[in-house]
Amino acid sequence: MSECGAMVENSDLLWRAVEKEDQIMESAVVIQINTHYDVCIMANSEKTISFRAQSAQIDALDSLASAQSRSRSYVINEAIANYIALHEYQDELVREGLEDMRKGRTITNDELLKRIQKTGRAGR
Repeated sequence: MSECGAMVENSDLLWRAVEKEDQIMESAVVIQINTHYDVCIMANSEKTISFRAQSAQIDALDSLASAQSRSRSYVINEAIANYIALHEYQDELVREGLEDMRKGRTITNDELLKRIQKTGRAGR
């Protein structure tokens, strides 16, 4: 069993499998591996994007992908997922802070400095 889908050895079975999956999905990619065929289906939720980047960034990206034995697309998708997760986390902290302000759970800067000095952590 492959990462993409069922492995098919007979080309007639392959064609029928692709036709059947095409009724459900937008597209199918068939890759020959030795005497086997892998049927990879691109889900409706996947989209292709294009953007410009500096060649040094692309070279660095390709170097990272190569070092991880991964594709450029894999590394880009990981970077996007990490970016989204980080910004969702930061946005949630901002929302929590705003909610604390609305509920009056705040202290002044002077009070904060007094608490820090009281713990002995000031000036570190």
